Amino acid sequence: MDYPIHVPKVRFGKREIDIFPFWIVLLLVGLAFGAVGGYQVFRYGLSVTGLNDQVPWGLWIVIDISSIALGGGAFTMGVIVYLLKIKRFENIGRLAVIIGFLGYSTAGMVLLFDLGQPLRFWHPVVFWQPHSLLWEITMCVVLYLTVLVLEMFPSIMEHKLFARFPFLVKIAHFIHKMGPVLAVLGLTLSLLHQASLGATYGVLSGRGLWFRPTAPVMFVLSAVGGGMSLLFVLSVFVFRVMRPGLVKDEVLAQLARIAGAILLLCIYLKLWDWAMTYYYSFDSDVSMQLNLLNSIAPYDWSFWLGQVLIGALIPGFTLITYKPGKNLRLRVVVSLMAAFCVVIMRWNYNFSGLIAAISYDPFTPTIKVGSYVPTWQELAVGLGVISYWLLGFSLAARFLPFYDTHGAEH
Repeated sequence: MDYPIHVPKVRFGKREIDIFPFWIVLLLVGLAFGAVGGYQVFRYGLSVTGLNDQVPWGLWIVIDISSIALGGGAFTMGVIVYLLKIKRFENIGRLAVIIGFLGYSTAGMVLLFDLGQPLRFWHPVVFWQPHSLLWEITMCVVLYLTVLVLEMFPSIMEHKLFARFPFLVKIAHFIHKMGPVLAVLGLTLSLLHQASLGATYGVLSGRGLWFRPTAPVMFVLSAVGGGMSLLFVLSVFVFRVMRPGLVKDEVLAQLARIAGAILLLCIYLKLWDWAMTYYYSFDSDVSMQLNLLNSIAPYDWSFWLGQVLIGALIPGFTLITYKPGKNLRLRVVVSLMAAFCVVIMRWNYNFSGLIAAISYDPFTPTIKVGSYVPTWQELAVGLGVISYWLLGFSLAARFLPFYDTHGAEH
């Protein structure tokens, strides 16, 4: 069965205009602006950024770890489709792989600008540092990005443009049969680097506020919850707006309930984590750091409103109770809130211990207050990589069929 692609249009009087070309032009402008900022970074180095010795990680790293987290639906759907063998999610799984690839490739682009020596980006692959968490994260991301490319290859070959290349189609079928193997590899690599990202913040000196062993677990669960929430939003757009009928409404509702359940589990553990760190803790260093953060930034507000209430509790309960036909727009909005919660969490992890860092002296701890304001070059590069993500998704949503067209023919 063929599923025609419906392109969103805007009505002006009696005319209906396809907005897709205008949207693509807007994204290309964003890419061009990012290229100007990127040129400045490559020519003059990190001196054109607002980064400094106390705050060496800024806007770019937040985009990096957020894009990786929001790609968490890829390995989750790999487990659901290929390991648990729930085939009704297979078409959504194809979309999840594309979102995962875009997220991880976006992170790679950001790191290319964030490196002080961008031409040495290949060094971790050749010069191994097995004692380093960042090296382990780098290798896992490189390997998982390779897995995502392999998983995405059959979806691209489904386009009728490649029907004239039977050799490529056969390779795509072979890779598709290797789906369970790729799912296991993807799950292993994803769990390793998602957890290690959290562990990195736990071992950095001077980060008393985040010095706890629960960070790896929170990074994994938040990536799954936020990634599945974003996947639900994009699935509604692709399978309800552009390809109605390709995925049943009940399957979308089940996807929403899975995302809601993971969000509630995540916030349950986060509240216990908060209690053990702040309420039951008598660590004066953490207390000093927290008080200072609240004096210079709305840290408590970002936690209780951004991460707990608006970003997790409300979306979790709203999604877990979703039934087909029951106010879908509300579920889309709360899912976007949950995805934004992941960004807020990464922002807090990245800046709280850098802006208000505890000194190294354990006997007379002091707090050093730093500052950071991103420059226009950083904003340009950030806008450029986000435009790349949106451009990749837009082209995929417009042209890829998201189902096995070759299998349907036979």
